[in-house]
Parts: sequence; structure tokens; C-alpha cells
Amino acid sequence: MPGGAERGFFGKIGVRLAPPRAEPQPVLAAADALLLVRNYEECGQGWFWSTDAGGRLTYITDSVAQLMGRTTGTLLGTPLVDLFLPADSHGERQRTLPFLLTRQSRFDELPLRSAFEGDDRWWAISGCPQFDGGGKFAGYRGSGTDITAQRRSAEDASRLALYDSLTGLANRFHISKKLEATLAAFAQQQRSCAIMLLDLDRFKQVNDTLGHPAGDALLKQVAERLLKIVGDREMVSRLGGDEFQIVLPDIEDRGKLGDMAAEIIASLSQPYSVEGSRCIIGASVGVAIAPFDGLSSDDLVRNADLALYAAKGNGRGRFAFYSSDLHQAAEDRRVLEEDLRDALARGEIELGYQPVVHSRSDMVTGVEALVRWNHRERGAISPAVFIPIAEEANLIWPLGEWVLRKACEDAARWPGEMRVAVNV
Repeated sequence: MPGGAERGFFGKIGVRLAPPRAEPQPVLAAADALLLVRNYEECGQGWFWSTDAGGRLTYITDSVAQLMGRTTGTLLGTPLVDLFLPADSHGERQRTLPFLLTRQSRFDELPLRSAFEGDDRWWAISGCPQFDGGGKFAGYRGSGTDITAQRRSAEDASRLALYDSLTGLANRFHISKKLEATLAAFAQQQRSCAIMLLDLDRFKQVNDTLGHPAGDALLKQVAERLLKIVGDREMVSRLGGDEFQIVLPDIEDRGKLGDMAAEIIASLSQPYSVEGSRCIIGASVGVAIAPFDGLSSDDLVRNADLALYAAKGNGRGRFAFYSSDLHQAAEDRRVLEEDLRDALARGEIELGYQPVVHSRSDMVTGVEALVRWNHRERGAISPAVFIPIAEEANLIWPLGEWVLRKACEDAARWPGEMRVAVNV
């Protein structure tokens, strides 16, 4: 075979055996991408959206449209911003969606709440601007994910940090911050703000006799009665235990405050039904008014606490306003408490004995032991003064033990069968 023909034959065979490698088909790649997108949407991992240059929807995942209570057909052509509530409608401090769309720049994970009735979902929206071949803005393409669970979890955590889990009222931290903010704003505007501190009377007896669950149920009813009188839930707080605080902006009239305090005491003193048992407690109230009784929250709360102490000292079930002389009384009480701690060691505590006489025979049948404090500087101090101090300062236990032992020692040395009574 001629050489040329031979070369042509082998060249022809070579073409058949080693054809050029085929390039990927764009149509197939696009189809695969579309399948991936649809699979992503159907799995509920997220969803997609797009708009034209005017911000109107040109695409939205069908399943998300259904969650919003709409169909894809009804949403196409709708402005994207109409799908969500404005940022300031739910307290968000962030740049709004309309502002971000106007900037024609990328944004990521913007939290937004659905604007449709019956749909309380939260979405995290991301978007990227699109431009045509001439550099002209053509709209947005973006995605979204459901963050409702995370959002509710965060809201629950925030609520636990700011509100009392038992009564739902503001807690100590929350009301303290609110009072500070109110006083700071009112100081510039020369406005007044009153606070009330409440302490429940005989509440400990309910806990001790009926148990803590009954005490918790009682506290819930107390919170409900307070809200009924005050009205504003954000201004009523439970500080802890059986202590409550009320903030009353723009009220300085002592007549109105006194009427409200009396109404609170009367309401809280009405019988309660707790787990089938009838409970009766009471309340004492202390009132302080800014700016007259203090400019800072610390000063105002401290002075309201002094007024509360005075109200309880006057027999409980009462209210009292702060006055400057309460500071001196509190200081005197503090000094007496310190002196009382050392009174036993210094030998200042004494026992006196009051005869108990039989009414028919006029015979002394025994005596009652009476504790007396002979202060080294102030002289005799009434038990009506130092016994309450001993009870509050937890000094009543060593004092009571000393009285019992001393009364027994004295009685053992008396002739006859004299009895001694000791109040405990």
C-alpha cells in the first residue's frame, strides 16, 4: 500500500479511536443546580426569594408562602418589605429592611417577624444585590431561615432575667433599672416619682403551717390584687420573699398616695382561699417621694424602707411616709443593737421578779421573771424598746437562754416551793 494511503488509513483509525473529550453540557449543570435548590427548599433547611429593581417579589419558595398563609401567586409582585413587621414595632434596635434595600448592598441574617396575622414566626433574611451587564441595579436575590425557636428561647431567657418566675412581676433587677431611668429622666423635667415598699404581715405563718406551695399560691394572689389596684404591670415588682415594690411616676400628692396605700392594705388583708384553706394576712407600706425624699434610686429605696420599718413598728397593717427624723431613729436603733450584743458580757442584763398572788388567800404563790437592761450610759431601757431589736438582730436566742438559766439559778436558792414563770 502506498505510504500516503497508509498514513491516511491510520490517521482515520486514530480519529475514530480517540475522539475529542466532550465539554459538560450547561443545560445539565443548570438542571442539577435546580434540583439541589428544590431539595434544599423541600427539606425545610431554608428558602429563597428574589425581587426586581423596585423591591417586588419575583420568586419565593412555595412552602414559605404557605406558612405565611398565602400562595406563591398572590405574593409575586408584592413588595418584600410587606412580608415583615417594621423593626420598631417589636422593639428591634437595628437598621430597617427598607433602608438596607435602598442602599443596594449585601446584608446577612437580618431578624424579622412575619407581618401576617396568625403567623408569629421569625425569619433571618440575607440578600445580595444583582446588576445587569451595564452595571444597572436589577434587584435582589436572597435566602431565609426560620429562627422562631431560637428567638423564643432568647425571649424566655430574657424574661427570666427581668421578671419573677412565680408571679410574673418585674424582679428586683428590672425595677431597679426602671426606677433609675425614671428618676434620671424626671430630674431634668422636674417631675416627681413616688415608690412604695410593701411587706406582708403573718405570711411566714402560712408557709410554716400550710407549706411553701401554699405560700407560693398566696403570693400569686397578692400579685393579682396589687395589679388590680396599680394597673401598670411594669411598675409593680416582687423584690423577693414577701416583699414588693411599686413605682408611681408623677404622683406626689400625699393624700392620693395615702389613699392608695390604705386601699392596698385593705385589699391584701381580705381573706384568701389557698388549697382549700382560708388564709388571712396583712401588709405594711412605706412611702418615699422623689425628689423630696431622695434623688437617686438608692436613697429613695432606703428612705422608703425606713418608712416601712416605722409602719411596722406602729403596729403593722399601716402605712407611713418617710420623714427626716426616721434617720435619727434608725441610727439610735443601730447603736442600741451594737450595745445589746455586748450587754450580757458586761453584766448589764438583769432579772426582776413580779409576785404572783392568789386572789383568795392573798398568798404569794410564785413570781414572773422580767428582763431588764440597765445601760451603762443611758440607764434603764424599756423591754418594749430592746426586745424587738433583739428579735430582729437574732439576739433573742442567747438572751432567752440566759434568762431561763438565771431564773432557775435564783429560784433554786429561794425557800419553800416558790414557782417562777418565764416568758419565752
